[in-house]
Amino acid sequence: MTRPHPIRLDHDTWLVMRNDPVIPKAVIERRRDRGGADAYFVIAWDIDPLKRVLMSVQPSLERADALVRYDVPRTASDRDGPPNGLKATPR
Repeated sequence: MTRPHPIRLDHDTWLVMRNDPVIPKAVIERRRDRGGADAYFVIAWDIDPLKRVLMSVQPSLERADALVRYDVPRTASDRDGPPNGLKATPR
């Protein structure tokens, strides 16, 4: 599976999609620091603005996008499954 590219909302804002095809997982906002360099703020998305949380500040859009994870599916036993979502075989 290839990771989707961030969707550009405006000149300095991107939406990051992961598991859900409609609801963003995160928002990346580009800001400038005092020296004029770009800083990309990774913000966990929530429909309620009060629940949005700053996760990280990165020097590039690519690094900011790479920090946004997929939700790992739960197995039938309600334990986290492996990253590929398949149930592990017992040994």
